[in-house]
Amino acid sequence: MSPYSESTYSDELVGRALHARDHRPVGRITAVYRYPAELDAPCGAVAVSAGLLRGSYIVDLAQARVVDGVLTVPHDRRTISSAPRFRPLPDNTLSPGDAARVREHYRIAGP
Repeated sequence: MSPYSESTYSDELVGRALHARDHRPVGRITAVYRYPAELDAPCGAVAVSAGLLRGSYIVDLAQARVVDGVLTVPHDRRTISSAPRFRPLPDNTLSPGDAARVREHYRIAGP
C-alpha cells in the first residue's frame, strides 16, 4: 500500500478506479486538481466520474492510498456523492474558495 503524494500526479491517476473506504468502487478518475499554493496542502483532489446518470464528484486525496492500481480514499460513498461541484481554473488548480469548500466538506483542517 503506498500513500498518494505529489509524485503520483495526473497522468498516473487519470483512468484509475477510485474506491471508497469500504473498498467499494465509486467511479473512474477523470482529472487531477491541485490546491492553491497558499493552502500549503500536500495533496490535491480528483474528479471522479460515477457514470452518465450520477455525474462527477470532487474527492480530496488526503490519506488516499494506491493499492494494485486502485486509489482508495478514507471517505464513504455518501460523503463523496454529496461533495461540492464546480469548475477548476484552467491550470487544474482549484480556486482558494473552492479548495476551502472541498476541504471543509471532507473535514480536513487548513494550514
